Amino acid sequence: MNERRPKVRKTGSQEDSLESNPDSYRDESQKPEEENTSAPDSYQDDIPQSEIEKKSEVGMPKSEVKKKSEEKNTSAPDSYRDDIPTSEIKEPLTTHNSPLTTMEVHHHPDLHHKRKAWKEYVLEGLMIFLAVMMGFVAESLRENIADRNREKGFMVSMIEDLKSDTAMLSSNMHFRDHRIQMIDSLIFLLNPSSLSKNGNTIYFYARVISPPQRINPNDRTIQQLKSSGSLRLINNWNISNSIMAYDQKMRVQLLEMDEEQILRDDYRKLAMKVFDTRVFNSMVAGDKILRPTNNPKLFSTDAALLNEYIGSAQYLKKSDIQQASRAAELLTQAKQLMALIKHEYHLENE
Repeated sequence: MNERRPKVRKTGSQEDSLESNPDSYRDESQKPEEENTSAPDSYQDDIPQSEIEKKSEVGMPKSEVKKKSEEKNTSAPDSYRDDIPTSEIKEPLTTHNSPLTTMEVHHHPDLHHKRKAWKEYVLEGLMIFLAVMMGFVAESLRENIADRNREKGFMVSMIEDLKSDTAMLSSNMHFRDHRIQMIDSLIFLLNPSSLSKNGNTIYFYARVISPPQRINPNDRTIQQLKSSGSLRLINNWNISNSIMAYDQKMRVQLLEMDEEQILRDDYRKLAMKVFDTRVFNSMVAGDKILRPTNNPKLFSTDAALLNEYIGSAQYLKKSDIQQASRAAELLTQAKQLMALIKHEYHLENE
């Protein structure tokens, strides 16, 4: 294999001689071409044709160079390949850098369907109808099961509320019955002949009957049923009506307790005129009221004032009687409703 000849660099004196004698420079520029043509074919293939032409254009007039470039431009389109060495020409590639292959042609299937018989259309319509109907039935069954579970959950909670209410109503009823007896005893002891002997008991009864005795029903389940519209879940109309009747009567009793507060305010104003309030203050021990032991005297024994005080006390008695009666009715109604719910929803163990 032949080796390339090293290029000889021209010195400054040589360049000056070339400028002074262009013909000699043209002769010198042709020498590489003669040397290149004598070189082996493999060496010429590795040198681009454009480089050879550029060297040959050195020292030529501008008009000849321009004419030569125009001839290049008018040449065939494939002439640009002369500037590219044959060793660098490659086969065309696809977008995935793989050799270009022959494209496969896929034939579309025949989309023309044959006409079905009317029985097939009827069968398909019937199957679609049955599928939709079964979906509705399954969804309805699921909602019904969920509603029944919610209904039972509400009833279990209702029983717990009724248990709390029955204990509260029973305590309120017994307390009011006991206070009615104390009012009767107080009115009897306010007789002028008994005032000086029973000061301890008179002061104790007068102080004990004044505080209000309110009830606080547990209505969480009833409020949830009303606010969320879940009363529709109760299929048994008897239970639904009993719940609403119980709630209505309970609200009536709460309203009457608000009115009772007015009677107690009037009673307290008269008590401060009849009794020594310093004795009342000494009887209070935390949340309890103690019976005095020194037989205290009344602050006033005026007959008209005592008569007015007794009249106010008997109004309290009437209110206690009414509230005790309401509590007894509510207690009976709550027990009946609780038994009905347990029987209907099989909650005997609750």
